[in-house]
Amino acid sequence: MIYWKPEKEGKPMLLCCSQRTDLCAFYSEWLVRRFQDGLVDIRNPFAPNQVLRVEFSPSQVDAVIFMTKNPTPMLDKMAVFRDYAVGFQVTVTPYGPEIEPGLTDKRQVLDSFRQLADWLGPSHMILRYDPIFLSQRYDEAFHLRAFERCCQQLAGSCTQIIISHLDLYKNTRKHQRELNWQPDSLERFAALAYRLAEIGARYGMRLQLCAENLDLRAAGIENRSCIDSEWLRALTGKTLEYPLTQARPHCQCLQVTDLGEYNSCAHHCRYCYANFDEAQIARRRALHDPQSTLLIGHVQPDDQIVMKKKSERQLRLF
Repeated sequence: MIYWKPEKEGKPMLLCCSQRTDLCAFYSEWLVRRFQDGLVDIRNPFAPNQVLRVEFSPSQVDAVIFMTKNPTPMLDKMAVFRDYAVGFQVTVTPYGPEIEPGLTDKRQVLDSFRQLADWLGPSHMILRYDPIFLSQRYDEAFHLRAFERCCQQLAGSCTQIIISHLDLYKNTRKHQRELNWQPDSLERFAALAYRLAEIGARYGMRLQLCAENLDLRAAGIENRSCIDSEWLRALTGKTLEYPLTQARPHCQCLQVTDLGEYNSCAHHCRYCYANFDEAQIARRRALHDPQSTLLIGHVQPDDQIVMKKKSERQLRLF
């Protein structure tokens, strides 16, 4: 059964790929097909029989935000997105395979970051050095060395870095032994952030916090959001009104339409919030069909399809 979901005139459409899984790393073929067709189905994680059907075209989408730990599979596919305003947030963290068992060679990730910056421009690229946690192995000295190496590699390819402290999600608590996270980590994180900001400034990069109840403005670190109006203005050249998602405390991110699904990422990071049921991951990935309109599986006869189609954008001139 199909229902129409009325959209308010001028409501923006931001497509996020993705905060729920790594579409760029593992599902790039599917992602390209969805943009070629201009249609994607998204299963509601809280109401599994409800499917949001999104029809879109370049004129209806304000921006496409790619969030990934490995953008390399996208390099030969970027022509598909040439008519869209595109931004990348690439996460590069210094942890070993006991924390991030599924990640590829990070030197390749840095090289891909630089290539994308050459094509799109540094203002379209954001480095995410998060989450940060402190342990016996990953102490302040370790992070300072790793962060400076990263800044050296990406100098001139971006000007903005997002940092945040490790949040204790269900999956994080389950892997607390591997993480060896120390209880005073948040206080030490605040002190560490000052020194990271000094390093970033040397390479022309400014730091910002995401969803943190900390005031580090004295270090030149702003409290902003992953996806905010200022960055969208840099991507699109326009000023548009965007509602906030308010997904969690202190979150100021803008509302997006996320094309991903939870429990489908093969990075298996021990701190991940999106893989909250790891036993499902292999089974769900086996259901993936690059030809399907859904990321995982196919639309079923008893699914309730809710149609979403965006009207023309509302531009704020002043």
